Amino acid sequence: MKFLIRFVTRNAAGGTDHRDRIIEAPIITIGRATDQMLHLQDKRARLQHAQLEDRNGKVHITTSALAGVDVNGRSQRDARLVSGDVVEVGANILRVIDAPPGADFALTFELNPEFAREELATEWNAVGTGTIGKRKLSWILVAVVLLLTLVGPGVSMLSPDISSMARHSDFLPDDSWWLAGPLHSAHSSISGDCRSCHVNAFERVPDAACTECHKVSRHVSGDVNTVLGERRCASCHLEHNEPPQLVKQHQGLCADCHQNLPGNVALENAGDFLRDHPAFKVSLLRPRPGPEGTSEWGVEHLLLSEARTADRSNLKFDHAAHLDRAGIITPDGRRVLECAECHQPQPGGARMRPISMNDHCAGCHSLNFDPDDPRRTVPHGDPEGVMQTLVEYYSARLLGDEPEAGEQRVRRPGRALTRADRDRAAAEARVKAMTVATDLFERRVCANCHEVTRTANRVLPWHVEPVKLTERFFPHANFTHAAHDTASNECDSCHGASTSESSSDVLIPAIETCRDCHGSAVASRNSAAQTPSTCIMCHSFHFEAKGIYP
Repeated sequence: MKFLIRFVTRNAAGGTDHRDRIIEAPIITIGRATDQMLHLQDKRARLQHAQLEDRNGKVHITTSALAGVDVNGRSQRDARLVSGDVVEVGANILRVIDAPPGADFALTFELNPEFAREELATEWNAVGTGTIGKRKLSWILVAVVLLLTLVGPGVSMLSPDISSMARHSDFLPDDSWWLAGPLHSAHSSISGDCRSCHVNAFERVPDAACTECHKVSRHVSGDVNTVLGERRCASCHLEHNEPPQLVKQHQGLCADCHQNLPGNVALENAGDFLRDHPAFKVSLLRPRPGPEGTSEWGVEHLLLSEARTADRSNLKFDHAAHLDRAGIITPDGRRVLECAECHQPQPGGARMRPISMNDHCAGCHSLNFDPDDPRRTVPHGDPEGVMQTLVEYYSARLLGDEPEAGEQRVRRPGRALTRADRDRAAAEARVKAMTVATDLFERRVCANCHEVTRTANRVLPWHVEPVKLTERFFPHANFTHAAHDTASNECDSCHGASTSESSSDVLIPAIETCRDCHGSAVASRNSAAQTPSTCIMCHSFHFEAKGIYP
């Protein structure tokens, strides 16, 4: 609702002057405190005395004061106001008038000229008796303040000797009096030398003073420079705060620019996480044909809503089957798997450790190839090594070099092997190895998890597509699982892995899931369960060029 408040004052000639103020808000606060929208000038009024409320287009005045407010000569604590009503709070008079065009409700505000001035007096009026008046006393105090806080500390800057003497004195004012607050612990090594940052007296700290110690990349590249222009380090990194805090936390740090970007910037507007933030985009690794039949990996940025089944890691994996609450069959019997058995955070919890066959899969998915010798396995991730292992193993068995295998078809006691014997053993071992490899690659082991295709190569007639898992879906956002590891959060509550049957599923939660807990930076807009969330909670200012996958 638009409230028009007309402030009426009386001039020396006995006439009246007025000025209008438009306030667009659902509530107008009234009181003696300086934070009230309508400031009462009678010291008998309460700091927060009353308020005007919009109730479905009707304006009511309410107060928690036991005495209420005087509406048309009658004390009330809740009254609907209409044109012509007069509200009195001590010496303050509010008259409701007809609202002009452009306003929904209007009133005048003036002081009752019949009230004595002492009823509007403050405690300051009691000061200044005798020969020293208030004005003279004021100037004396101003001079003392200037002497102690400006002239004295300024003299200590004339030379290092004077500065040192003043700082070590118990009574002389020095430039440390100008400190607005404590220094952050990160700068404790230079706490005794103000000139390390404040190069010139009474001038702002220049960026060159920061880059003397800090090597940083700026958030400015290409067209983005037209948005940010020139930004000083100290615009965002504020020293001498209480408590010490080097990074400015206010939402306006980012929103002032990002909520209304020019058209030549390839970014979407973002002003508030709850009300004005674009849908999430994810960075997915994608296989691309490389030189001589090899594969290379690139990055593609997609809207999360378009990327739900777009992961192309070349891995076959069924989360739902592995997370079956009835358990899965393993070499050690049936057991129920938990997410944390494979997805383990790195120290600090910001990212997850890489998934590997040996650490996370080999316990259930064995790479053995001979049921008579289950301890023997083929190497993982090396098709040529698989064939070499099989040929060497079966050659050794046929030649009698593996006595525990119980098979010896070529070597005879007391007889040396001929070249023909070795060639025959090698040929037979090659046939056996090819038969077992066919079973491994196409039916039993490799094909369970990998994309395997036949080739025209007679030595190694299979090609296994390389696997590469996307480790960072939001490379330019900050996220830590450690902060979300609470009793009320489970992995599945955000990722929904228990219902995913394909490895192409991107199990990243949408922005709506995050908004269940993370709300606006303005706390009053959130529900009781939402945490006020500013831009820098998830985003950094200093990062490498956009589009480069780390």
